[in-house]
Amino acid sequence: MGKKVEFTADKNTGVAPFLASAVAGLSRAAADKLVKSGEVRVNGARVKSNVMLKVGDTVAAFVPDALTVSVAPRIVYEDGNVVVFDKPKRISYDKLPELYGAPLYAVHRLDTNTTGLIAFAKTDAARAELEDAFRCRRVHKVYEAVVYPAPPKAHDTLTAYLAMNNGVATVSDRPSDGRKTIVTEYSVERLVGGAALLRLTPHTGRTHQLRAHMYHIGCPIIGDPKYGGKKTDGAPDTQMLAAVELTFDGLKICKALDGKKLVTDNGFDLGFSEKLDGGADSCRGAVNTDKIGKK
Repeated sequence: MGKKVEFTADKNTGVAPFLASAVAGLSRAAADKLVKSGEVRVNGARVKSNVMLKVGDTVAAFVPDALTVSVAPRIVYEDGNVVVFDKPKRISYDKLPELYGAPLYAVHRLDTNTTGLIAFAKTDAARAELEDAFRCRRVHKVYEAVVYPAPPKAHDTLTAYLAMNNGVATVSDRPSDGRKTIVTEYSVERLVGGAALLRLTPHTGRTHQLRAHMYHIGCPIIGDPKYGGKKTDGAPDTQMLAAVELTFDGLKICKALDGKKLVTDNGFDLGFSEKLDGGADSCRGAVNTDKIGKK
């Protein structure tokens, strides 16, 4: 039967094409066969191969054992107290302990369609210390994202006010009752067509902060199904946001991690950039490229 894997749909598409793109090594024909065999569930129910998924649908499948390794998360760091994964796209963070094969405690989270570094504790003591470290901002987090269009400055630190309503964040430039302050720092790492690869540092930790803040300033993250703005011809339809750095400070129980910086690659395929409106030089008038490092 193989091993069960579970994904969250990040776009409206057919179930078979979605599985073929989500599971490395699984062809479209094999995905069709898997659905027809009854080994695939969408929101808990068997489906036909022509069913259309909606953003947020849960897709569970029993994939052949030979392919299981391709959907397992890569371990970036591990000791007796902590394990840090490089979370792939379309896998909810709370499914990682199941893929790991042993009990783990989540100490922070990543959105389903955000890839990159996420830490889990192995013990109650490690869990308490790491939760406190994340809550007190003693873990420094850095993300990378591709936005379209490029922002007007090469570097900026933005302050705004966020409110959540039915799972959707709204951002305002003015404080008001019920809104929480958000502070997001960005720098342009590279221009990619009319888009820009950004390095993002959240100085506050609010739900959907980076995604909603970029949307608010008119530079939504490409592929974001909730805050992605208008679909752009030639751009990928998977969310281009990755947690690429975690730096830990002030740890005692997890002392092996204290002062350590963990890094991963964003994994973005930037080959789409020349297809965007305006070509490779379209945003050079809006961004001070003298300050932009090439990557």
